[in-house]
Amino acid sequence: MNLKNDSQDFRSLKVLSAIFVAALLTRLFWIIVLTPNYQLDGGGDGPLYMLLAKTLVEKGWQYLDTFFGTVAVAPVYTFYLAFFHYFFPPESVLTAARVGQAFVDALSSIAIFDLVQRIFTRRTAWIAAIVYALDPRFVVQSGDILTEALFTSLFLISIWLFVIAHPLPDPRQRSIFKYLIAAASWFIAAFTRAIVLPLAALFGLMTLLPRPSKRQLIALGIAAAVGLTVLVVRSIQLYNSYGRYVIITSGFEGHFWMGSRSDGQWHGIPEFEKERQDLQRRYGGRDAYIEDALNTIAADPLAYARLLFVKLTCAYLQPQGTVSFGNEGESLKDLALQVLNKKMSLNDLIQSSGFFPKLIIYIFHYIGLIGGLIGITLTRRDWLKVLPLTLPIAYFTIVYTLLTIIPRYLLPIMPLYMIFAAYTLERLHASLVTPHS
Repeated sequence: MNLKNDSQDFRSLKVLSAIFVAALLTRLFWIIVLTPNYQLDGGGDGPLYMLLAKTLVEKGWQYLDTFFGTVAVAPVYTFYLAFFHYFFPPESVLTAARVGQAFVDALSSIAIFDLVQRIFTRRTAWIAAIVYALDPRFVVQSGDILTEALFTSLFLISIWLFVIAHPLPDPRQRSIFKYLIAAASWFIAAFTRAIVLPLAALFGLMTLLPRPSKRQLIALGIAAAVGLTVLVVRSIQLYNSYGRYVIITSGFEGHFWMGSRSDGQWHGIPEFEKERQDLQRRYGGRDAYIEDALNTIAADPLAYARLLFVKLTCAYLQPQGTVSFGNEGESLKDLALQVLNKKMSLNDLIQSSGFFPKLIIYIFHYIGLIGGLIGITLTRRDWLKVLPLTLPIAYFTIVYTLLTIIPRYLLPIMPLYMIFAAYTLERLHASLVTPHS
């Protein structure tokens, strides 16, 4: 019995428990104290998710075979909200669902700690877990009725389970069971946000690096067979109900089309519906989105390339969550532009409602982003070790740039930048502090 190690583990458990409690209390304070009267935007995604969940409870499972059941929206978040619609009175559903998200998101701080210590050091893990617990971007996110709230947690847990299943230093620790658990987690994440399905496949291929063992090949084969079977069966079922083969959701075509035009952004349901009807009259058939997008790109490839650059830059420079503070309902960027256009004075900006919380979000965002990019550069020689972190960053950046991209869509990869930023801070600390002789 190693009393020293046991004592260290006990202290670590206490500190990690404190981080979880801090993360949970911070999120509950935001939800219950600061935003107790949280209202869903009548034109946003939140009301749609709540309507889908309520209708599922009222109409039953057959509702999932309709267009607005699972063809337009991946089902897991609908299931999550339906749980609260079923067990809670109508007036408490919204608050209960937000509190549930706070709990799940707080658990993510523990997953981050163990993930980071497996890839880097325990000190880096402590930094990353503490920052995630207190980062206002994720605190605010936990209280929003949007898929990002649940998806970010499932996404991080999936990466964590993969790293557990696929430890690089010791292949003997790998087991078929661990691989299958990780695969199941990725599958659940994909049925929350379908965009992650190709990434899940890439993580499956990552199990072949550096040299696959027999158990890795068996696990990959089982996961691929089960996953493909579920996808095929579900696609056939949706085809029988909807008359179209769909893999999880049908949103790709529309998002690709929106990402190819004018500013590449969503402009609301009325305008979208009008443009959709125009496309149907012009092209006919179900491939109108793709055809029009390809025609737009082919007409001016340089303009399309500039659009991709502008979309990507704007999404990365604007942090998610600033509009949750203050009465203006505007981001700090929009308010700063008013100052530059002389519509507002600098003093008015500083004194505006929610200025300092908005500023704090910017500070967290840019420290995480810049520190993360430095950390990625510092770890380039250990690319295989950090690949579970860098691959999702590259994937989300590329895919969403080609589709529609807004800060909210990039939020799930911001914890990964934060992990690399924690590594940068740890390296900086190590270089500045001279060990005592």
